[in-house]
Amino acid sequence: MEIDDHLLGAALPKLRAVLAETALPSLRLTVAAECAPDTTGTRLGGLPLLAPGVAWPYSPSGNAQYFLGQLNSDDVNAGLGAAYLPPETVLGFFYDWAEQRWGFDPADAGHWRVVVTPLDSAVGSASSPVSGPSESFTGHAVDVAVVRTVPGIEEPEVEAGRGKHWWQRRDPVEDFYRAFEHDDVPLHRVFGWPDLLQGPMRLECQLAANGVHHGNPAGLEGARVEQLRPGAEDWLLLWQVDTDDTMDWVWADSGRLYYWIRRQDLAVGDFDRSWLVLQCS
Repeated sequence: MEIDDHLLGAALPKLRAVLAETALPSLRLTVAAECAPDTTGTRLGGLPLLAPGVAWPYSPSGNAQYFLGQLNSDDVNAGLGAAYLPPETVLGFFYDWAEQRWGFDPADAGHWRVVVTPLDSAVGSASSPVSGPSESFTGHAVDVAVVRTVPGIEEPEVEAGRGKHWWQRRDPVEDFYRAFEHDDVPLHRVFGWPDLLQGPMRLECQLAANGVHHGNPAGLEGARVEQLRPGAEDWLLLWQVDTDDTMDWVWADSGRLYYWIRRQDLAVGDFDRSWLVLQCS
């Protein structure tokens, strides 16, 4: 969720301190003009750039995954002012549109991919193997804005300071968070805090990526949960992909896709261990 100095100054002192301490930079992407399908810059849609011999990703069920777009690491690093991603590479993001897995089941693994391609070996794909109403999404350039994001109201960092009986009276924290509403503007985001539709995801990623199904009470009450819980803080939002009419993207009921990665895996460039969550309002 984005915040500026004016809005931050309007927060109650205790909440202001929490938000200032936990704020993270983010790149907000807005769909711009159509572009060639194989450009090397950050874009939405088009066709992927793959190294020679790298196959188009398929899901375990045999579905060819849809290519959603790519991040140019030099674009991202320059925008954020730090080496977040391996230099001179593009990250291609794929998702199984046919099945649209939610990410709460360990068996959902493999229904998305993040493919890393060095720019010096990148080759444009001639076509997409995906069958359906559209072989590929039209390529669009993006306008990039550097913004500051803060945790959502349900994130543990904020929830811990709200008090045990906040629901029994008018909640000033909830009143403050209403100012974050974006009037249904698509929110595509690189790094930073996610814009939640259903609730925090870091623990969900940690559990599902480690074999714990958290979509039912048994999963949440399992013996491994407490053992795995500390590792939830290792997960970082990599890319948030919103429903967007311009791109012909609709995730479930006007939802969002969230690609996550552990900071340890990000540090060594291991994007094969990324996890995805689909949320809808």
